[in-house]
Amino acid sequence: MARGTGASWLKWIFILLLLGGAGYGAWRWYGKREKAGTIDFKTSAVARGDLVQQVTANGQISPVKNVTVGTQVSGIIKELYVDFNSRVTNGQVIARIDPSTYEQNLEQAEAELANSQAALEYAQLSFKRAKELSAAALLPAAEYDKATVDLHQAEAVLRMREAAVRRAKVDLERTTIFAPIDGMVITRTVDVGQTVAASFNTPTLFNIANDLSKMQIDAMVSEADVGGVEEGQSVTFTVDAFPQRKFRGSVRQVRFAPSTNQNVVNYTTVVEVNNADLKLRPGMTANANILIAEHKDVLRIPNAALRFRPPAGTALEGGTNAPAEKSKVELATSGPFEGLPIPPWQAKGERRRPTDAERAAYEASLTPEQKQKFQEVVAAMRARMAQGEGGAGGAGGGDHPRRTEPTGPRNQTIYLLEKETSGDGAEKIVLKPVTVKVGISDGANTEVLEGLKEGDLVVTGTMSSATSTAGPPNPFSSPFGGPGRR
Repeated sequence: MARGTGASWLKWIFILLLLGGAGYGAWRWYGKREKAGTIDFKTSAVARGDLVQQVTANGQISPVKNVTVGTQVSGIIKELYVDFNSRVTNGQVIARIDPSTYEQNLEQAEAELANSQAALEYAQLSFKRAKELSAAALLPAAEYDKATVDLHQAEAVLRMREAAVRRAKVDLERTTIFAPIDGMVITRTVDVGQTVAASFNTPTLFNIANDLSKMQIDAMVSEADVGGVEEGQSVTFTVDAFPQRKFRGSVRQVRFAPSTNQNVVNYTTVVEVNNADLKLRPGMTANANILIAEHKDVLRIPNAALRFRPPAGTALEGGTNAPAEKSKVELATSGPFEGLPIPPWQAKGERRRPTDAERAAYEASLTPEQKQKFQEVVAAMRARMAQGEGGAGGAGGGDHPRRTEPTGPRNQTIYLLEKETSGDGAEKIVLKPVTVKVGISDGANTEVLEGLKEGDLVVTGTMSSATSTAGPPNPFSSPFGGPGRR
């Protein structure tokens, strides 16, 4: 009997321990959920500094004036008087083609010219005699006409033979190749004894650069950046041969002709470069930075602050155009309304076309910046619908519309981290949305023109993901992490 009573007590002790463990586990589980809902924010202080906005582009270095020397006649290269890196002057003989064939052509043309001259003399005598006989009525009219035509034909043949002689002389002269400009021989593509044929196209013999102390970069600027590039802007660039040295130049020309490669549109921007020390060589690849704007000692914030949007369900301190009272703003995290309050016609998973009254009320509740973005979204979706690209649900679904970023100052919403004291004296950290006017950006920081002061703490991100938006806890789920039963 005592043994049965002891077993009963052990059973009850085990049940009590099990219940105590379950209670402790539940307490820890709910405590973790409450802690997980607390978000730690990354912040950065608004500070002063310099900002330089640049456009990057790549291109090849080339001489300002580069002339390709070819030949208009075919033949064997008999002599070469220059080589790579040879300096030449305008009119200097740089090569000769074997002239034997063209000398023979000239002799033949001159012989044919002499023959045509003799034929002309005979035609002139025949015409003179026919004219005298015709005047004395001793020659038929047909014979006189024939003598006249023969004379005109002889004169025409003579002009043809004279032209042939001139052409033969020109061909003979072209066997001597002259330098067309002062400069340096960059390339030589022929050797002595090589045959060049000019029947279908002009063969290249040399490339001569006019002045290597003045070079240019044909930089390819993308269509997204070309709007800010103008003539006269400063340029810094590097080359692989001198990676630690920065060369300087300036924009001389921004060409209108597009260059498309794999559906990427670029525009050639010509940058003039001073190469007095001849360190830069034709064909080098330059990595250029074109200076678009430079502002000294301005307020600036990290670009991450402009991209930051509070997680859905985060409590915000008022709004940029609302009274300074606490309100909960749930922002869309995807779709065309990303960063805007979730529209009522999309709340709770709905996807329907809004009424005019709903759209007007929603638009009236937005900040100026949010209202501008909403109007852009609506205009873009209407344009897609007009083109037959869909967009059902009014301004309520689909992909992100493509918007062109303004080139001048624009308004952005950022969030400040502030401490608020409640009625019981406890401090609470809140986010305050602020609309600011921003200017230029260097890719890492952005200039602030209005809306902030030095030392303000702007939010740039979160330290952990909030899980408070996952929905209410399931009272039937197990506190030990296992699946619950209903």
